[in-house]
Amino acid sequence: MSFREPVRAADEPGGAVHFPPVDNGLDYLLSVIELLARDQDKVTPRHLKYAVLHLQAATEVLLKYRLYLEHWTLVLQNLDVAKAKSNKKMTRAFFDGGDFISCTPLETVERLRSIIGLDISEDEQKQIIDLAKSRNALQHYGMTDRDGTIESRTAAVLDFLIRFLDDCLLPELDTADRERVTEDMERIRFGLTKIRSYIEQRMERLKDQLAPHKERTLQCPDCRQWALLAGDPSSCLFCPATTGSQLTAWNYASVVLRLPWRSTPPINDLFSQPATPPVDPCPDCGTDTLVRGAVTAAAPERPTNFCFNCATAFTHLCEICSQPFRAVDEQSTCGNCLFLGSEG
Repeated sequence: MSFREPVRAADEPGGAVHFPPVDNGLDYLLSVIELLARDQDKVTPRHLKYAVLHLQAATEVLLKYRLYLEHWTLVLQNLDVAKAKSNKKMTRAFFDGGDFISCTPLETVERLRSIIGLDISEDEQKQIIDLAKSRNALQHYGMTDRDGTIESRTAAVLDFLIRFLDDCLLPELDTADRERVTEDMERIRFGLTKIRSYIEQRMERLKDQLAPHKERTLQCPDCRQWALLAGDPSSCLFCPATTGSQLTAWNYASVVLRLPWRSTPPINDLFSQPATPPVDPCPDCGTDTLVRGAVTAAAPERPTNFCFNCATAFTHLCEICSQPFRAVDEQSTCGNCLFLGSEG
């Protein structure tokens, strides 16, 4: 029996049309994923066209909903309270009915920055406005792009929007709303890992954050990007996935290095001991989190023996027991073998 992914309520034939603001924005994002999360030679100009339209729609809906959470009048084009009171079309009743003119993309970003105090850079603001211009051109007239500008712009806004959701919008929702959109967010995160231009844009953004940590940066077993910071817990700056050091070590050894779990000889004819993960005890911290043959960003061409708990690389193997150890000066044997040798 093959596994089938659960069908979303929005995809059920004959289902009720129910798209609250956050669900509506995420639905547009899912459409972008469906259009672009495919082999690059299969992304057509039409795919990219509708990806731009739907990404702009997602951006507008989600950013304006953050304004709405602060106060509904922030979504209106005119913020003059006195005028709002005298104009029946700017009352809450008309707002709830959708009979209003909302603020422009530029006004939206400026209010998020100046009134709510969100951290949106000048460069991110420019990307959002440029995407809105691309959308307007496509929607009302048409446009031509021969140098990949649209794809690059789409990737940049995708990068911003995921950070905005994680840092600025989802934490503001109540528990029920967050739980309701969890499945859609998981689909979006998984799909994003398949979009080449998005990956390139996001990894470029993370470069400065990762640069000081090359010695403990490895390929993430979940998204396969070089953005995993080892430690306890280990965290990926791309996914973002956060797991304990032991589980991270197991996943890295099994998924990235494809090391098989170790089988042990049977205890007797009837029973066998269970297979164990392909990890070893760390000679420094003692936890079972050391993976042989791991590769860090500091030396991608040179596999080493790396502990995912204390984030330490061991380049030396004991010439007697072949176990990793921290060498001092010209030492060629580990402390245990050195001690046993002196005892003999």
